[in-house]
Amino acid sequence: MLKLKVGLVGTSQLSFPGDKEAAFGACAEAMKKHAEKMGFDLVVYPTTVIVREDAIKAVQAMEEEKIDFLMVQHTSYSAGQLAPVLAKIKNANVGFWAIPEGAVDGAVPFNSLCSINMHMGIVAHYLKDYKIKVKWFYGYGEDEEFTRRLAITVKALTALKNLKHARIGLVGGMAPGFNDLYDDERNLNRRFEGLYFNRLHEYSELKDKAMSYSLAEIQPIADGMLKSSLGYADLAAQRTLEISARFYKAYKEFIAENNYDAIAVSCWPKFQDDFQYSICSVLGQLNDEGTVMACEGDVLSAVSMLALKYISGGDVTTLMDLSAFDEKDDTVLLWHCGPAAARYCEKNGYQLGCNYSGSAHEPGKGVTSRLGVTRNMIFDENPITVMRLSGECDKMFQMGGEFMLRDKPSFHGSRGWCGNLTLNGEKIGAKDLLNTILVSGFQHHFPVVIGDYTAEIKEFAAWAGLTPIKKVEYADCLQVIE
Repeated sequence: MLKLKVGLVGTSQLSFPGDKEAAFGACAEAMKKHAEKMGFDLVVYPTTVIVREDAIKAVQAMEEEKIDFLMVQHTSYSAGQLAPVLAKIKNANVGFWAIPEGAVDGAVPFNSLCSINMHMGIVAHYLKDYKIKVKWFYGYGEDEEFTRRLAITVKALTALKNLKHARIGLVGGMAPGFNDLYDDERNLNRRFEGLYFNRLHEYSELKDKAMSYSLAEIQPIADGMLKSSLGYADLAAQRTLEISARFYKAYKEFIAENNYDAIAVSCWPKFQDDFQYSICSVLGQLNDEGTVMACEGDVLSAVSMLALKYISGGDVTTLMDLSAFDEKDDTVLLWHCGPAAARYCEKNGYQLGCNYSGSAHEPGKGVTSRLGVTRNMIFDENPITVMRLSGECDKMFQMGGEFMLRDKPSFHGSRGWCGNLTLNGEKIGAKDLLNTILVSGFQHHFPVVIGDYTAEIKEFAAWAGLTPIKKVEYADCLQVIE
């Protein structure tokens, strides 16, 4: 994962009596410690910026360093002429930082807060046509609130930087009829300029590779798959375990050859047509090992899962459907056929089973067709965050909650009941959440990561220009969102 590169510049004015050099020096040292702990690179500009010409030199130096985020500390009140120069730095986001005065009466030592107030106003009004985004910061470098605020920015901008350098592949196209998942790649490319996306890979590329291996190459992989699943696979899954091992090896080599960070896989119908097989468990295993794998050719979910991976510092993501809701305890069931990563059931593990819904069933005969190898698991009790890009890659759905109620009945596959629900960080009931999803026309896939990253995702959305999908309270009448 690429590190964020942060530039620190101090601005000041000669007419305030506080010890500006000592104040900036202490904050620069604190920033060095934050850089080591939070995992970003830091460039400290050595000269105080006082006049416009100083600001021009500082910006040039930071642009040459190719920083991603410019932190401007207003160590004391600073000239308004500095704001346009610093805020318009190329290819970097900007923060303005004020420090406490360190006194409550007498001559004002720094007048720092007033300075960022003025500079934020200049950006918002005088430079309004430039649509520049600036985040404000306040406090000494080691202060808890400042540290928390900085950490959120680092995580959000690290994710944004890495997405703009990411490589995404689509194999086999989008699942037939799943037209809600359709996306215009031009919108994706504009939103995350620099992201590489290849939609031209065919299923046959992976099939040909998978079937080329000898059984001697494949058997140890199949044995390892069985061992990792508590040593159990039902009889129907065992019949296609070798095929899973073949496609796992094929995807591993394919990922390495193309240097992909994420892949959207059309996991049906071609797999089933050829092998009576679903690739679910292979996707789960590859997600375990660090490559984001999204089901059913869902490119925007692959990108969203990758964003969650970067925001969380490299944690494993998974992709779910919404399959049930329960008003009695305000929970929703996140479920999928069986592609979830082992990260989601570390306490109790998973077993290998089959996707029983992958082909037609005869009325009155129950489940007669059972396809391929899937991961049957109930998720551990953990806080989670859901986030997915939506609309024309200009909107974002963000939900929080906790996996809970492991003993509550649920369908076979990878699944968990989720309660303590939030939307954009605000509490929401299950029915209002469902109503919001359906009325807004949000797509039927839910990328998940373990942990609460609500603040980081909100900031990621703000920098990326994504509009959050807002709550629509349940009503019995037709509800239309313009």
